[in-house]
Amino acid sequence: MKPTPAVSRRRVLAVPRCRVRTVEGGRRDRGSLSLELAILFGLVITLTFGAIQAGMWFSARSMCQAAAEAGVRAGKVLHAPPGAGAGAARAYLSDVAGGLVVAPAVSEARTAATVDVRCSGQAQNVIPLPGFNLTVGQSSTAGIERFTRGTP
Repeated sequence: MKPTPAVSRRRVLAVPRCRVRTVEGGRRDRGSLSLELAILFGLVITLTFGAIQAGMWFSARSMCQAAAEAGVRAGKVLHAPPGAGAGAARAYLSDVAGGLVVAPAVSEARTAATVDVRCSGQAQNVIPLPGFNLTVGQSSTAGIERFTRGTP
């Protein structure tokens, strides 16, 4: 076996030097970093506000669903007056939603056996753009409580 020659540590860590040629003294790329950052910053801001807007839409949708369910709970009670469900849904939105649902509209439809409450509106906009309205609409249906005779 041949012994391996000892390589000095200095040679192993040495970085070869090379010359980089630039065109026109390096002035060709001037300002490109600023332009790239301006484009990237605009993209990051758009994505950030888009994510916030999606969260606002989801929250408004959840508030409409909860209001419709609160209205159904109030409207399905035995001998509940007509409009009790819509009133409960409006009260829920005014107490809990806190402006997440803009221009809410609540309606109630009753039959002999069921009550249906619908809630709709618009999600709050982060940056108001003309013609950009995210509408939400949810409904809930349940049977009206009543006494029945059991079969013997």
